[in-house]
Amino acid sequence: MVTTLSEIVAAYLADHKYLEHREQRTRTRNASLPELQAAVQSFVQAKISLKTLLAQINSILHNHEYWGANGSGFMMQLNKFSKYYNETNNNAEIHFRNSLKGLTGATLGPHIEAFYNFLLQERERLRREGKSSGMIIPPSHSAFIMSLFARWLDPTNPTCIYYETQRKGIYTLVQARLVSPLPPSMLSANTIEVKKADEHRKVVALLDELSQKAPQLKQFEYWDEAFLLWVAGQFKTLTSDTVIKDPDNSDLLSGKTGQPGVVKDPPELYTTLEHQTNTAGSAAPTAETLLIEHMPLKPTPEPLLTHLIQEVQKHILIDEALVRRIYHALLAGHVILTGPPGTGKTELARIIPELLWQSQASPDEGVSTADPDATASAAYVTETAYTTRLVTATDDWSARTLISGIAPRSQNGTISYSIQYGHLTSTILDNWSFQGERFEEWSTLSPLRARLKAHSGLDRNRIATFRGQWLVIDEFNRAPIDLALGDALTALGGNDVLRVAIENGSAELPIPKDFRIIGTLNSFDRSYLNQISEALKRRFSFVEILPPTRAQRKAEQGIVLYKALTKVAHLSDSIEASAESVNWNNLAVSAEPDGSYSIVWDEEQNAFRSAFEAAWRVFEVIRIYRQLGTAQAISLVRHMLIAGVLQGYSTREQWIGQALDAALCDTIADQLQVLLPDEIEALLLYLTTPADNFPAAYGKLLDGLNSMPQRLYGQLLSLAGIYDEAGQQVLTDARVEQISNQDRPEVTATILAELFHLQYETDPLPQFTRRLRSFKAERGL
Repeated sequence: MVTTLSEIVAAYLADHKYLEHREQRTRTRNASLPELQAAVQSFVQAKISLKTLLAQINSILHNHEYWGANGSGFMMQLNKFSKYYNETNNNAEIHFRNSLKGLTGATLGPHIEAFYNFLLQERERLRREGKSSGMIIPPSHSAFIMSLFARWLDPTNPTCIYYETQRKGIYTLVQARLVSPLPPSMLSANTIEVKKADEHRKVVALLDELSQKAPQLKQFEYWDEAFLLWVAGQFKTLTSDTVIKDPDNSDLLSGKTGQPGVVKDPPELYTTLEHQTNTAGSAAPTAETLLIEHMPLKPTPEPLLTHLIQEVQKHILIDEALVRRIYHALLAGHVILTGPPGTGKTELARIIPELLWQSQASPDEGVSTADPDATASAAYVTETAYTTRLVTATDDWSARTLISGIAPRSQNGTISYSIQYGHLTSTILDNWSFQGERFEEWSTLSPLRARLKAHSGLDRNRIATFRGQWLVIDEFNRAPIDLALGDALTALGGNDVLRVAIENGSAELPIPKDFRIIGTLNSFDRSYLNQISEALKRRFSFVEILPPTRAQRKAEQGIVLYKALTKVAHLSDSIEASAESVNWNNLAVSAEPDGSYSIVWDEEQNAFRSAFEAAWRVFEVIRIYRQLGTAQAISLVRHMLIAGVLQGYSTREQWIGQALDAALCDTIADQLQVLLPDEIEALLLYLTTPADNFPAAYGKLLDGLNSMPQRLYGQLLSLAGIYDEAGQQVLTDARVEQISNQDRPEVTATILAELFHLQYETDPLPQFTRRLRSFKAERGL
């Protein structure tokens, strides 16, 4: 076991394949240096603008992307600078140009500190101007940006480049006490931070110390980067006593399939691991090893987990803390996601197993990880992740549906009966290498598992390799689930085998240690559907998924516009949609590194923007009484866009009076039939009463409920469920108790204005209003 720095260095120098890869990268880098230096010097000398510089760098790196510049840490940040920083500050580009003047390897430290302080000031300015976080460069990127420019401007006096992996490698060695310590202020989660000139000097001194202890490292150009990248990639933990290397499961074998869409080949096919170069120049496997070790569900290391959570957030609006709750619950066992419809429960159940357990591609897997800031930008692989089998529960489920049972089969007009495996059994079998019909193998199984190939849940056109498969049961409580699970209740309680009916008896099927069931449960229908026993509840963690609050308004609007426009892009050539952005007329929606979507309206007076904002106000008011999810908002806006785009709407009246009114009727109205009469009445007051008169009208509504204390309390609780943009309750729980005990209950005009957006006049929506009136009449009867 490795215990000293010299042994680590020896292991590094023995990794010939890695070093060859680094030498090739060095040659490619050096070939691009003259062009990059010339382009940056032209910018520093004010011969070209920042926008031109970025275009030239993009052009150069198109053929030489071995600098890590195309990731989120460099080009994406400079594009933000070019796009947003000069809007209201014409000196921003000038200041950036001055930041690069005199930048060399020797002067890097002061330039990092000066640019860091400048980004801090600019961040506050842009926040005051209402810019989203996705439009602002994090000041912590100063060290990477300045160090990469220094390497380009002064290649003869090389200095370290502060890639994320470089900083992680330093952190690893410092924590293992193999080099001198750094101040605690420089240590962050699994990495170091460099913000000041003195901190840069400490890193330079540490690298000098490292080169003196292991002078053989300096035989390679970019030696510090190569060694630290190797250390960060090879070792999960380092202590002064032990170095624990991440397990490498890439040399284990293959198996079978039990599901349409899952591809498995005979084990004898996978005996060697060979690579050939494909047309894109990357390595493509001609054969691969799919058998893996049987082990419990492993956690995903930081900071990779944080980046993968951001990938989840690109698909669905959800707080990082809530994703981590689901992730932790899955590490503990099986999970049920509960909440109102449209909040993304099914999508989360499908994508979390595939995304959160991905690993980062290595150079040997044919994906360029030349960007050492790659955890934020580059390729992930699914060999450590999980695909899912999605089934929807129905009220006719039985143990045969999930476990196994006798089923009829017709062949040449003759009816016969045989055992048919259910969803749970088939899913478990897809994780093992043996064939399902060979029951004698079940009890003598060696602790090896089989990877499988299946369609990606994120891109159905792509077949990927996964570590295993989990079962997702949608609408969990629509089935008599206790009856359907049968003997599986014991297995879910901690037993490691599932008893399955087979020909002439039964057999025990081993359950993979990392196998999970994820259920989704619509909380609105809970009282109408099958109940879940207490015994079954003990075997699942329940995580509630609620709609976003008003504090998340901008983020939710971004994802709604992106998804709605993407879904209708095929209807018009004027809508340009890609995986990262969508553009239409005077609207641009772009994906940000943190998983959010930023919105840029080019024209202030925009008919669709006005209609969209009006629609959002109506939607938020409806949410007071009905917890509609983001999916319903996407559906509403999509219907608006279809009508408006195809019919060429150009005025606010057309977008609101026709597109919005019809879309509310077609997508939202029927979901409001379950509201109580006083809730429908409150919505009608909002839609038909002038803003100035609304407080008085709402006060009469509360007076009418005074004789029904339970309904009065329910009405006030609905108001208390709304949180403002700062994340605070608009009507506090304490105030609800006070109002409910008053002789004449009254909510202040200020609170009502906040809840019902009374600072804006409501536009007439005649069709939607008529639908609500008909619901009120029905409930009255």
